Amino acid sequence: MRSASARACSYRSRTWPTAVRSKTRRTWTWSRRVRRVRYRCVTSTPSEALGLCIPRETGAPAMFLRTLLGRLFHKLLLLIDCTQRTAPPYSPTTMTRQFTLPVFASSCLLALLTTSASAQSPAPVPATDAEILAMITARVDIDKKGTGIVVGLIDPRGSRVISYGSLSAGGAPAGVDTVYEIGSITKVFTAILLSDMVLRGDVKLDDPIGAYLPANVKTPLFKGKPITLRELSAQLSGLPSTPPNLAPANPANPFADYTVPHMYAFLGSFEPTRASGELYGYSNYGVGLLGHILSLRAGSDVETLVRQRIGKPLGMDSTAITLSADMKKRLATGYGMPGVPAQNWDMPALAGMGALRSTTADMLKFVGANAGIIPSPLYPAMQAAHKPQHAIDQRPGESIALGWHILDKHGSHIVWHNGGTAGYRTYIGFDPDTRRGVVLMSNSHSGSDDIARRALNRAFPMTVYSPPPALIAALAKRGYDQLGAIYQELRAADPQFSLDEALVNQWGYEMLMQGKPEQSLAIFKLNISLYPASSNAHDSVAEAYEKNGRVAQAIASYRRALDIDPGAKNAQDRLEKLGVPAHGEPAPSR
Repeated sequence: MRSASARACSYRSRTWPTAVRSKTRRTWTWSRRVRRVRYRCVTSTPSEALGLCIPRETGAPAMFLRTLLGRLFHKLLLLIDCTQRTAPPYSPTTMTRQFTLPVFASSCLLALLTTSASAQSPAPVPATDAEILAMITARVDIDKKGTGIVVGLIDPRGSRVISYGSLSAGGAPAGVDTVYEIGSITKVFTAILLSDMVLRGDVKLDDPIGAYLPANVKTPLFKGKPITLRELSAQLSGLPSTPPNLAPANPANPFADYTVPHMYAFLGSFEPTRASGELYGYSNYGVGLLGHILSLRAGSDVETLVRQRIGKPLGMDSTAITLSADMKKRLATGYGMPGVPAQNWDMPALAGMGALRSTTADMLKFVGANAGIIPSPLYPAMQAAHKPQHAIDQRPGESIALGWHILDKHGSHIVWHNGGTAGYRTYIGFDPDTRRGVVLMSNSHSGSDDIARRALNRAFPMTVYSPPPALIAALAKRGYDQLGAIYQELRAADPQFSLDEALVNQWGYEMLMQGKPEQSLAIFKLNISLYPASSNAHDSVAEAYEKNGRVAQAIASYRRALDIDPGAKNAQDRLEKLGVPAHGEPAPSR
């Protein structure tokens, strides 16, 4: 059993070096050396910070009033700030501006008038510290996703960290200064470099990429239209995610030997089938190319640009591509499969797409600055990067900014990005409306985005990596032939209950390996009902039909997998071994 590492809750410069609990003493200072309001409560709220401690037992009216006062409080602070700030809104260390009672009263009245209508809709409610600790503990100990997870939270009161587990199997506790590969979160740094260079007058967003590449490098055109810098950052370039000429000598470190000549060779051979700027299409290569272009324009490599223009102003001392001796000591071991260490990734030519390593402490500074909580001279560039550029097709409520993704669901407006390499999954995000931000770092190939989103708004569902105990208990009583009915009953009881396709697929194969073909068939059939458009789901159920001796159904399912995905290799191979064509009448059952 792994024990939780030491955790600390800190607001301003006050730190309590104890395990995270829902009840703790916190201090809110709302005027310069005038008054300190100390209180003890389950979850601190702005109404309590103002000295308006509303009993929690009074039900819906009190909840409504607390919500209203919360919105009033945040607007009040913004009103106080707007007359004095030259940088972003207040930070944990500067939220002590002095104001008089008349100003306070008039501000309250104005805020009340402007928020009375909107306060009637429920505000996003974040998961508690205890809930977050429970979620990351289960993700490590039950789901076996890495050996440790660190979650950092920031809001106008300050920042705090909740961590569980270790840097490696049997290693030291993971914590705020543990180093992780942050993967594609690097793309947000590249976007801010772009935005900053636009404000400096070094480049323009709609400049064609060829303007900054060597003259002998051919760049793609579609009916005369070039790809622009904006389109590279906003994932609208039309370039593929991975360049086809990637042929690593070491597949465990796939980008280590991909060079600038390789980059130029693919760019010159790429023939677009549509104009850039029309459709969202995530491209690692595209943002790697953008980082290269910016480095050429600035006359400095990506790592130096990040350190000088972002890291230094924000005091991010542990964010780099090249690990110092001290960072190496604090580096978490990444894991692909449970218990199997993964190799760290290097990407010298495509650094802008995912080469950075960082800590929770540094990323909290970065998120806080982007959310306007921590003052920074970079805030104008950051704000410009947050502006939506294009809706993401087929994904309602989602859009893309420069580097950042934007999610509008469950009453939240979350600006976010995640990252992943062979053995790490990370997430950063913030809600500019609630002024809350989150950082999540893990040393597992599987992500925990769901936990990070719930840290901002518990209305977001959890991803299930193992069959829920309630489902297993019901199956033990009623049998696997009732699996579909049991699932519907559980979902009716809890609309957020869902089963991930990969989870169900893995569960089915576990049953096959245990010599339980009938149970596995029931599980795979459930997956078909939940994900009918998945080629892999049809391919898996076909294997279960084979194991159960139902060849005709197996052939039909393999063919359905090929109808959905003509490149489904396993289905092709199985049909060939069964001696039947990919299309036509199924063979008679055997």
